[in-house]
Amino acid sequence: MAAGLDTGRVAVVTGGARGIGLAVVEALADAGVGVACLDQRDADLTAFRQTCLSRGVAHHAVGVDVSDQADVRRAVRVAATLGPVGYAVNCAGIDQAASSAGVDASAWQRVVGVNMNGLFYSCQAEYDVMAPDGGAIVNIASMSASIINRSDPHVAYCASKAGVVHLSKGLGVEWARDGVRVNSVSPGYTETAQTAHNPPELTASFCEQTPMGRMAVPAEIAAPVLFLLGAGASFITATDVVVDGGFTAW
Repeated sequence: MAAGLDTGRVAVVTGGARGIGLAVVEALADAGVGVACLDQRDADLTAFRQTCLSRGVAHHAVGVDVSDQADVRRAVRVAATLGPVGYAVNCAGIDQAASSAGVDASAWQRVVGVNMNGLFYSCQAEYDVMAPDGGAIVNIASMSASIINRSDPHVAYCASKAGVVHLSKGLGVEWARDGVRVNSVSPGYTETAQTAHNPPELTASFCEQTPMGRMAVPAEIAAPVLFLLGAGASFITATDVVVDGGFTAW
């Protein structure tokens, strides 16, 4: 059981085509775990497929709209054809920087619909396929669940990520007797394709505000995710792990 994971069971990863989600896929594949990637239908899945092929693990890609409950259930059922599901990591999420006074209902619902509703629908569907034998779910939240980003207004994002942390705790408590552990990981500023488009002065500001003096790389977020999925975390549920280089400590 590499990394404390059962290689006879597979993992479902939402948003696994890029960024933190792809780093999670890489870590799971390195541990010998087959991975089903659930992402947008137009997502570029080349890196996901290459990652799994190069490591010789079973894999499957499924297009999904996580804000649609029925579509999520369908996608997870398809993912489960890869093998018995023992692990799930929900990384699908979006951000939107906009002044709260000007955010219309559709923009608000889009962020909450993916980050909060979509994550809940994913957890529900994952629980359905793993509950008979137990399993572990890790939800990707954000340090923005406990602080407010100062660079731009991100109220919808911050509120939705705070919801992810509390939702994960609630599910962790509710499903503990069923053998399904649920935790969350809250990353700080992380180097991804999305943050690569930030102006250099903004990136410098993020690093200056972080005690470790830099941003995380996705693999540094994937590592605690893998720990929470594995046997070493067998008595950990309903917990949020903040991985932010000390940002929220000062």
